Amino acid sequence: MNEIIGNKLKKILKREGINAKEFGKMIGKSEQRIYQYYNATKFDSDQIIEFSNIFKVPIAYWFDDEGYRLNQSVVGDGSAASIYGNATVGVIADKDKEIEHLKQLLKEKERLIQVLMNK
Repeated sequence: MNEIIGNKLKKILKREGINAKEFGKMIGKSEQRIYQYYNATKFDSDQIIEFSNIFKVPIAYWFDDEGYRLNQSVVGDGSAASIYGNATVGVIADKDKEIEHLKQLLKEKERLIQVLMNK
């Protein structure tokens, strides 16, 4: 699984137009160390968090080998967990409640439209 992190790092650097030397300067590491990250089998959690903060991606991005898309706004079933990948559990629970409430409002509005159209 950790080889995924190195591959993801390569992809995100390429997408951002940042080479290994530039990224090394950004995080205080040598260019050689960045190349080592590409093939590393172990990553410190603090390093993954730093990468996530720099590139503004959820931590799950580094572990998802199913093709997580950086610019995709909704992934999965539309639940808060699939939309807000980097949120805390409490925030996700609140967002799930909000999503359910909005679905109910939409359902009621659709029903009301049908009633009004049938008059």
